[in-house]
Amino acid sequence: MSQSEEELPESQEDSVVSSEGEEAKANPFIPNAKAYWCASCKAHHDYDHIKVKGTGHRPGTSSSYYIYRCKDCGFDMFCPDDTLPWMYGLNGIGIICLAIGLGIGWSRGGFDFDNGSELIFLGFAAFFLLIGGMMVHYMRKWFAWSFSQRKKSAEVLEREAMNAPSAAEADSAENTEP
Repeated sequence: MSQSEEELPESQEDSVVSSEGEEAKANPFIPNAKAYWCASCKAHHDYDHIKVKGTGHRPGTSSSYYIYRCKDCGFDMFCPDDTLPWMYGLNGIGIICLAIGLGIGWSRGGFDFDNGSELIFLGFAAFFLLIGGMMVHYMRKWFAWSFSQRKKSAEVLEREAMNAPSAAEADSAENTEP
C-alpha cells in the first residue's frame, strides 16, 4: 500500500489539485511526523515496501521485516514518529552501558581487559550508540527540514510541490501515454 492510499493526519490535509480534476494528492512538502519521509528527496513521497525475509535463530524458522523505498529516488525512508522513541532508547541504553563500563574500570584503578567485564559493557555501549547515532543523524535532518518547511507559507509549499521533479515526471508521463 502506498502512502497516498493511507489516511493522512490533519497536518497533511493540504493537497495539490491537478489540472485534470484527478483525485487530490497530499502535498509531500508539508511536514508530517506520522508519514514516511525520504531524507534524500526531503519530502513525503510515495514508497514501495519490500518484505525482506531472513532466517530465524532456530532451524526451520524465519523472520521478516519491511524496507520502505522512495519511488522517486530509491532511498530508504523512515517514519520520524516511529524512529524517535527508538533513538532515545538506544542512546539511553548506550550511555548507561558506557557509564557502567567506565565505572568498573575506574573502580579497579585501571582497565583490565583480561577480565572482560568492562569490555563487554563498552562493546554494548559502542553497538547501541552507533545505531542510535545513525538515528540522531537522520532525525536531525528531519527536524531541520520540518522547521524550515513550517516557516514557509501555504503558497510557497504549493509552488514547491508543483515544481518538484516527481511532479514534472508524472506530467510528462501522462502526456506521452497514447
